[in-house]
Amino acid sequence: MATDTLRRYQDPEYTGSNRCLPCALVNSVIGILLSGGIAAVGATWATTAVGVAGAGVVLLLSAVSIYFKGYLVPGTPALTKRYFPSWLLALFGKEPAEAAAGVAKSAADPAVREETEEPAEIDLETYLMEAGALEPCRGGEDLCLTDPFQTEWNEAIERIRDADVGRERLPALLDTTAEEVTVEEHGSAFRARVDGQYVGTWESRGAFVADIAAAEVLGEWLDDWASVPVTHRGQLLNGLRLFLTTCPSCGGDLAFGTDTVESCCTTHEVAAVSCEDCETRVFESDPVD
Repeated sequence: MATDTLRRYQDPEYTGSNRCLPCALVNSVIGILLSGGIAAVGATWATTAVGVAGAGVVLLLSAVSIYFKGYLVPGTPALTKRYFPSWLLALFGKEPAEAAAGVAKSAADPAVREETEEPAEIDLETYLMEAGALEPCRGGEDLCLTDPFQTEWNEAIERIRDADVGRERLPALLDTTAEEVTVEEHGSAFRARVDGQYVGTWESRGAFVADIAAAEVLGEWLDDWASVPVTHRGQLLNGLRLFLTTCPSCGGDLAFGTDTVESCCTTHEVAAVSCEDCETRVFESDPVD
């Protein structure tokens, strides 16, 4: 109870699930060095007891600052983004790829391949075309949603949105139980863990509603949808969001572009699909070179 009370006073931008571990580590080392310096100075100019007391005060203040603010030295997050190499950030799970959009954890991950024993890749376009969700358009150069699928998907989105369906549908989407799912908030975005591993990331509630609706329609259209591995299911739903023509949150027009995404430790460019009216982000991914 006391811990929950203290957490109310933390800066959510740099603590909790958003805490930057490299920042905390560097600032902890700085706090220890400062306390050591105070101890040495105190022992030299006064007494050992004074030095130890001063060091204790500095160490305590450092710990309090890091706990509540996320860092000790002002500007640490910005310095971390600028000067920490990507390989070092990766050691703490803060590589830019972690911020990329994805409904399910990438099947390219060897751990996922070993766990699921499923093919690492799926031909999204072929699968969705055979399912009747996509068809060639604009002279055959592009793919678009088929009219029947788009109609049913939009109807499902509207129904789910109006019913204010929440994350209680998440376990079914991830083919697991509610007890095994842990959800982490990141502003309007959120992501899910199962057994300690990230299995899904949604840029907004609108993106989540779109996935729930698409899964519902595909479940009705395909006899084998329930047997599709969660990783492949996630790839298919994530890919379908690229073909949305209206915002699943407000019905506004969607626009494709690039944006700069900032986390506690990194800043990188992403390709994004967002609503021009309500600014809902429905898709986000690292841009293709």
